[in-house]
Amino acid sequence: MKHNGFRDRERMNAASNARPLVLRGQTLELRTHCGKIYVTVNFDPATGLPVELFCRFGRAGGCGSAIMDGMTRMISSGLQAGMDPWVVVRELAGISCHHGGSTCMNAVAEAVLVLLDETDSSHGP
Repeated sequence: MKHNGFRDRERMNAASNARPLVLRGQTLELRTHCGKIYVTVNFDPATGLPVELFCRFGRAGGCGSAIMDGMTRMISSGLQAGMDPWVVVRELAGISCHHGGSTCMNAVAEAVLVLLDETDSSHGP
């Protein structure tokens, strides 16, 4: 069977649960060695759990931005499939680079942790 990426992706998207038109979320501005990044976490209105994660750098483009976009798509897919959001925190916290520990991966973990703690304390996003 030949792989046809775009058609396969369209079929998978059609088969998955439809995304609501509007999801509530929060965006955090965090500082890293790469500069400012903005992490947005959107929540499922029924469960209050994170279902989408987006990350944008304060500056435009580059490989780092593309890598982050791919990573956050994978995280969102995992969350939508039922992955425990604490896995995001556990797996990304502590990742460092040649500049030290204040990395984009750590910032994503920090944003999810802050919003999970806030959700736990207020019983909803």
